[in-house]
Amino acid sequence: MKKFLLLLPLVLVACTARQPQFRIGVSQCLDDAWRQKMNYEMERELLLHPDMHLTHRIAYGSNELQCAQIDSFIRERVDLLIVSPNEAEQVKPAVTRAFRAGIPVIVADRRVTGDEWTAFIGGDNYKVGQLMAKWVIKKYQNKHHTSHFTPHTSFTVLEVAGLPGSTPATLRHKGLMEGLASLSPSERGVGGVTLHSVMGSWYKEGAYQVVTDYLTSHPLPDVIVAHNDLMAIGAAEALENCQLSILNDQLSIPIMGVDGIRPGLQAITEGKIECTATYSSRGDMIIDAASRILHHQPFVRDTVLETVMLDVEAAYPMLKQDEAIARDLETLHIVQVQTQTQWKQLQNGRIVLISFIAAFFVLLIVVLAFIIRTQFKLQTEIKSDILPQLEEVQEAIQVSRKDEAFAERMKQIVEDHLSDPNLNVEYLGTMLQLSRTQLFRRVKSVTGKGPLDYIRERRLIKADQLLHTTDMTIQQISLELCFSNPGYFTKCYKEYFGHLPSDRS
Repeated sequence: MKKFLLLLPLVLVACTARQPQFRIGVSQCLDDAWRQKMNYEMERELLLHPDMHLTHRIAYGSNELQCAQIDSFIRERVDLLIVSPNEAEQVKPAVTRAFRAGIPVIVADRRVTGDEWTAFIGGDNYKVGQLMAKWVIKKYQNKHHTSHFTPHTSFTVLEVAGLPGSTPATLRHKGLMEGLASLSPSERGVGGVTLHSVMGSWYKEGAYQVVTDYLTSHPLPDVIVAHNDLMAIGAAEALENCQLSILNDQLSIPIMGVDGIRPGLQAITEGKIECTATYSSRGDMIIDAASRILHHQPFVRDTVLETVMLDVEAAYPMLKQDEAIARDLETLHIVQVQTQTQWKQLQNGRIVLISFIAAFFVLLIVVLAFIIRTQFKLQTEIKSDILPQLEEVQEAIQVSRKDEAFAERMKQIVEDHLSDPNLNVEYLGTMLQLSRTQLFRRVKSVTGKGPLDYIRERRLIKADQLLHTTDMTIQQISLELCFSNPGYFTKCYKEYFGHLPSDRS
């Protein structure tokens, strides 16, 4: 009996060891697919930080509701606050109140002006708008050089904007407008570029309706830019389902989205939209920053995430990688559910134990012995089965991220040196700081082919672009891309594309 009484404090400590130490409030402005992805990334990263607990609240596009929710977090004295503002300036006073109350505040996605916040992690929505403008200008210039385009022909851009007044919708529109204004008078021509804007309010259904309404009363636009991928898909479906006689199989209207989420990547591979601008949510980075702040470790105060364009060539590997990560996340979710269930069993055992202490001291000893044995068994199972699985999955995710960074870096090096005759295995290995053997192994693992095959593939893709966008001859292209002679280039091109380069349309 004395032995059991001595073990009692240890059991109570073990039963409470997994209780979260830090309470984190999460204020989301919307419940769209992009923010669901952010929330999922945060919950996934939280598996690495069992001392933190998240409480989510959603404002559904209301500044007033979001400010009220932030104030409620202040009254609850959460240890840290994560805010993704609806309209940054409208929500700023509530963020300031939290910061002045001594609560660390991480602003995510949409920047709040001033410096009364702890950290910012998000993209630059103005640059997203400028990236849209660059894509539109490229489409305009391509059409400007076609035979049926005259200087008097107007080039129409349909912008499907997000929620009116929201910070990203405002900044993306501003970036688009100022980017299009960079066209010189000679580039604009007499017809010029005409921008029409409709409000899709961030949802596919909203975009479908406003684009359908637009098509019934306006000529077809030359291009469509949507402020997110879901609205881009809605616009594509509106074009597909519209009964206007001008829409036929020969007509294709390029559509660009923003976010790079899985539905957008899928739409690109299916040919519904042409491209998307990646706009990372990085919920994992937000939770890592929160952990550093709460544990008084060094952290980056201002993190601006890079935005790049993804076309069909980039969408395929990104989609495959996303599917692989989704499978890993499903495994993580299963492990998490198993772990939570087992810890709940321990907690239930603690409640039973406390109840019996008050009523039956003798029976307490029996129950205590049972809980000690149960706890030991559960801990043994967790250490031997669940934790190794979790570590393996986490390691696989880290390897996937490293492979993605390596593939992107290698692609950039090759793209920058396609016209360099010195671009070979040795040169690529030097640039990537890998031995020949290491280079072959890494390239094979991320692309499925050897370095020389990868370099030749990138040159053939570039050659195909030059064939369709320039007046260069086959001989000029083969010389430009360092093929030994036009005949060899023609042979390689036919093997890769299935037709001769002279068959270009």
